[in-house]
Amino acid sequence: MPVMIEAPADVVEVGFPADTANMAIARTVAAAVATRADLTVDQIEDVRLAIDEAAAYLIMHASTDARVHGRLWVEGHTFHALLSCATNATSAPEPEAFSWTVLTALVGDLDREIVDGDLTMHWSLAREHSVPA
Repeated sequence: MPVMIEAPADVVEVGFPADTANMAIARTVAAAVATRADLTVDQIEDVRLAIDEAAAYLIMHASTDARVHGRLWVEGHTFHALLSCATNATSAPEPEAFSWTVLTALVGDLDREIVDGDLTMHWSLAREHSVPA
C-alpha cells in the first residue's frame, strides 16, 4: 500500500542532489522545522540524526543524477518527514541493520516503499510529555 500522506499547507520543502555531501542541508532545515513542534533539545537532535540516516539510506539506493526531495511539517507537537529519491530498485531495499536500528529507535514507526520509481520514507516524532517531579 503506497504511503499516502496528506501534508498541511504549511509544509517546508527541501531538495538537493543525492550526494552525502549535501546531507547537512536536510539536517539544518529539519532542525529548524522541528523547533516549531516545541520538541525538546534532545528530540531536535534526534530529528537531525534521523534525517541523516534516512537521507543516507535514500542516497545509497538513488539512481544516477537523482535528487532527494523532502517535505517537512508540524502538526500540533509532532514533526513529520516525507523523503523520496528516484531509484532503480523495484521494491524497497533492505536497510543496513545498524543504521535501521538507530533510525527506528529515534522515530519509532517508519514507512518505506517504492512509489512510481521513487524510494519513499515517512516518519514522525512527537514531543515527549514529561511528568513533573
